[in-house]
Amino acid sequence: MIPPEAYARLAKIAWVHAPAEDGEGEEDEDTIGRYRILERLGAGSAGVVFRAVNPEGQEVAIKLLRRRRSRSSRYMRELELLERTAERAGVVALLDAGRCPRGPFLVLELAVGGSLRTLLNREKRLPWQRATALLLEVAQSLAALHEEGIIHRDLKPENILLQADRPLISDFGLAKDLGDADGELTSAGIAMGTIGYMSPELLDGNRDQLGPWTDVFALGSLLYELIAGRPPFGGKNLREAARSVREGEVSELPGTPSAITAIVRRCLEKDPTRRYEQAGELALALVRALHDEGAPTPD
Repeated sequence: MIPPEAYARLAKIAWVHAPAEDGEGEEDEDTIGRYRILERLGAGSAGVVFRAVNPEGQEVAIKLLRRRRSRSSRYMRELELLERTAERAGVVALLDAGRCPRGPFLVLELAVGGSLRTLLNREKRLPWQRATALLLEVAQSLAALHEEGIIHRDLKPENILLQADRPLISDFGLAKDLGDADGELTSAGIAMGTIGYMSPELLDGNRDQLGPWTDVFALGSLLYELIAGRPPFGGKNLREAARSVREGEVSELPGTPSAITAIVRRCLEKDPTRRYEQAGELALALVRALHDEGAPTPD
């Protein structure tokens, strides 16, 4: 559970529900709070991310959310989870948070290596050894969150950042604490995430079937894409892509050891009970496979 002092800090820095005060004034387009914007890094459904610099001259990443009441709870959820995981290895660090006239924002550790999507755009595909070693580090980091009852629900190449070739899990906007009875942010039957990385139970909005195995499905999709250069499931439109996730078979990964292919296929089982139960179990399988193949494993 979040300690009481953390809630006090959150209440002080968030101010999400309140409208801008009359005396707050307009903000310079080149600043967010006390941070000076250097460039826009990207945008998604939840907000815009900028590279910025603080008054001490240190570069940071700022995630700005538009002022929408429907997203305020999601912002608070992400902030709370980042508070809890701030000291975790393999998770992007939360440095600050606050509100500006344009909406609430998070100040995060800047990952200078971009994301796995950046890497894939540049290299198209990775050797299976490098891909597996990267995915192993993500699985090990995620295992610690799963032990605490936290599932991410939106793992994809854009949400895995690279810091000196070390992967960092980011974007907890759709994450869920399985022990929080009031933590669900959408109604039953509403899918959340990105098709291609969403498990069938997540795609169908079956909340009762969600668990760490839901993230394991996404990890399997990530490993497949890193090796093959494309996701395991897809289609010409959203309907075809969703059908592929629910019914499609996982193709072979040429030039990849059968043990790695078998791990990917187990991650991508349609039935959640046939997958690895959580990321720690997947990590152990990856370590064994890399050892058997004589490939180096991360320190």
